Amino acid sequence: MKTALRNCLVALLAGGMSLGPLASVGRAAEPGAPKERWAVARLQGMLTVPLGGNSVKGWNDCNSGWFDYLDFYSEIGVNSSAGVLASFEYVVARRYGFEVGFVYWHDIVDLAFETEGFTVEGSPNFIMPTLGVNYHFRTDETKDIYAGALCALGVVATGFFTDIEVSKDVALGLNAGADFRVRGAWYLGGSVKYVDFGEINFSVLPPGMEGFICDNGIFGLGRMNVVTATCGAGYRF
Repeated sequence: MKTALRNCLVALLAGGMSLGPLASVGRAAEPGAPKERWAVARLQGMLTVPLGGNSVKGWNDCNSGWFDYLDFYSEIGVNSSAGVLASFEYVVARRYGFEVGFVYWHDIVDLAFETEGFTVEGSPNFIMPTLGVNYHFRTDETKDIYAGALCALGVVATGFFTDIEVSKDVALGLNAGADFRVRGAWYLGGSVKYVDFGEINFSVLPPGMEGFICDNGIFGLGRMNVVTATCGAGYRF
């Protein structure tokens, strides 16, 4: 986790620096501008769609010998998925936001294979804590338009018949969104996010047992990247 956090912070720092040239956009003070420091809590529904080009495969290769019957080769499906995003963002200097979030994706992948008299199948859910930085281009008491970068600190896969170990410590992404005031401190808004996991493996064996007998229990995604759209409510402090 320490390595994942360090990698995430480095990636977010690079993303924040890339927004520097955009800092001049919207510099003039808007009428009814909010405080220099403020925060917003958001709860949004989420739709996740996999992008094309995901290379998906599953395997167990014993070469030859006593364990040939354990060989299997199968595909893994990456699904469109509903989910929930809960986040809290703190904004300083009216422009620079630091965000922590919690993402839940329902049945985002299908894991299934068949071998000699044995079938394993199921659709685990993904739970991910995230960190992000945003630049708020236009913000006043009625609207807030922003963009930035995010980093997922690991993946917890739940809802399968057994525990699943996920190899990915960090997933990187981009974020763009807007909030509009509807009443008092309440806002309605949404965002579009791109998240790239790169190569990612799953194991249905206990930690440390992967490959104990050949390469059994390993599922692999050559690459996994998705686009998510969110919509929901926010409360500004």
